[in-house]
Amino acid sequence: MKIARLVLKGSAGDFFTPAIVRNGSTLFKSTGLSEVPEVMSSSTTFQNSSYTQRLLDYSWIIAFLWVMELIDWLVFSGGLDKYGVRPRVWSHPQGLLFSPFLHGGWGHLIGNSISLLVLGAAILIKGWRDLAAASVVSALAAGLLIFFIGKSGTIHIGASSVVFGYFGFLIGAGYYQRSPLSIILAVLVIIFYGGAVFSMFPTAIVRAGNISWEAHLGGAIGGFLVARHQRMGWSPKSVSNSLHS
Repeated sequence: MKIARLVLKGSAGDFFTPAIVRNGSTLFKSTGLSEVPEVMSSSTTFQNSSYTQRLLDYSWIIAFLWVMELIDWLVFSGGLDKYGVRPRVWSHPQGLLFSPFLHGGWGHLIGNSISLLVLGAAILIKGWRDLAAASVVSALAAGLLIFFIGKSGTIHIGASSVVFGYFGFLIGAGYYQRSPLSIILAVLVIIFYGGAVFSMFPTAIVRAGNISWEAHLGGAIGGFLVARHQRMGWSPKSVSNSLHS
């Protein structure tokens, strides 16, 4: 089975490893995370932990993605990729859960890991609750969009759904909250990741690269809607308390 790959160019492209699509079983790789493990609890213990501790805990979640890929590579020879999202295959709903944890190779995983670390660290400034909500909603929104409008006979995998969820969340936070920090973070995201917007639409280049634009678009919409719902209170006082708690 041949896996196609396209590295996006531009301000954001260097950080996003595109989704991959498998035909026949076309494999669509996306660059994101899915459901958030229980460690991302919004409980008081996690929410009020120090920023350094939150980053350390978060790194273990990303490490889990590497363990999954290692197992897939050593034990299953890439066979776990078949558990991604399959559009309109009602007998395969588990893809909605497993897809974000699966990747089509080490390059795909590296690209997603970098983006998850950078964007996740920005959201963690406020706490676990925002990160957990953005992760779960973006993964679910992307999975559902893929399932209903994705091309038949394809399999979509990758954590890019969550990566783009973080992207949409930070942009939405800047728009709705309009505090100095939220605006600064939104501007930085646009500067360094703005080019990735082009991978959210079915252009000729995106299709040729077997990129799961549905995962990217669905994730971004999900993250943006979470920001709209929460209207994050990133005031200087709340951020200071969160960083030093």
